[in-house]
Amino acid sequence: MAEHTVKVRLPKRVEVFSKDLDVEVRRNGSIIGNLKISKGSLDWRDVSDRNYYRSLKWEKFAELAKDHGSKKPRS
Repeated sequence: MAEHTVKVRLPKRVEVFSKDLDVEVRRNGSIIGNLKISKGSLDWRDVSDRNYYRSLKWEKFAELAKDHGSKKPRS
């Protein structure tokens, strides 16, 4: 099974204003892409496509998570 690494350093609570939050995602030590979190959307850039991000508005992300995500109990 692949091991994913996501590293983010944040204070207790962060509000995204004009600057996006940029998250690097790795699998088995190799970068697989970058996730940008903004007020309006989530943007994913795959490591194989350095020129473009794929963008999801928050409403679309919520719909996809509800329809295709796995349910987990709150921790």
